[in-house]
Amino acid sequence: MEPEEAVRQLEYTIDASLDEIGQRAAAGYRPTFERVAERADGSAVYDLAGELSREVVAGSCPSPAEANAVAERVLDDWAYTDGGE
Repeated sequence: MEPEEAVRQLEYTIDASLDEIGQRAAAGYRPTFERVAERADGSAVYDLAGELSREVVAGSCPSPAEANAVAERVLDDWAYTDGGE
């Protein structure tokens, strides 16, 4: 999954789950998704989108800093399970 597509999918999830404030927050995730794509692969981007989407569906709108923390967990898991770079 490409970072742009992940952000778009997350925006759709937030738009369906929260108000317009949440939608604006989703655009702030783009640098996080791009960093994950650079350090890992499309599977890691997909995992990040899935984790953030689950939080949104549960009623939360993670801040960009919280999204970064989730990204670090995803990257740590990816490096551990897939060997990383």
